Amino acid sequence: MVAITPDHKVEGYFSEELGEGVSRRCAFYLQGQLDDASPMRVTTWKRQAFPGSVAATTDGIELRVPKGQEHPGCGSVLGPEISTGLSLSRTASKHWIGLATVSAERAYLQKNRGEDGSRGPYIIKGDVVGLLASQPGWAHVEFTGDDERSHIGWIRQDQINPLKPSDSLR
Repeated sequence: MVAITPDHKVEGYFSEELGEGVSRRCAFYLQGQLDDASPMRVTTWKRQAFPGSVAATTDGIELRVPKGQEHPGCGSVLGPEISTGLSLSRTASKHWIGLATVSAERAYLQKNRGEDGSRGPYIIKGDVVGLLASQPGWAHVEFTGDDERSHIGWIRQDQINPLKPSDSLR
């Protein structure tokens, strides 16, 4: 997942899983300031922060993180190409203005902002969502599940956190 924010930041979430039954998972976040440089510098993080870069390709991006295999689980999921340049294809084009992580145990997706129901589809703590719009107290979000199905709805602003490394990782 990658989004370009209104203030020209690139925000992203990388997740890959290998295996069935017992599986291994690699996941980390990335962020950088959009500029004319190619490749563009980014910071990646999960438990530790590592520098990297992103460059546009004809069908997606190339992500390079020299210490990428040191993110939790990534050593057994990612090959060495993360260090030299991992090609990632665009699978969909979305109109996100940013990314956020869900902080609530459950956040129910409402059809209209202002509704506060506890029925229907919901997202859970730790899920990463694309931000479609933000209005006082509310966020219009899109969640894409493992099955690639998209779920859109309004949630309270206090149920998500912006995507950024914690101060201890900077």
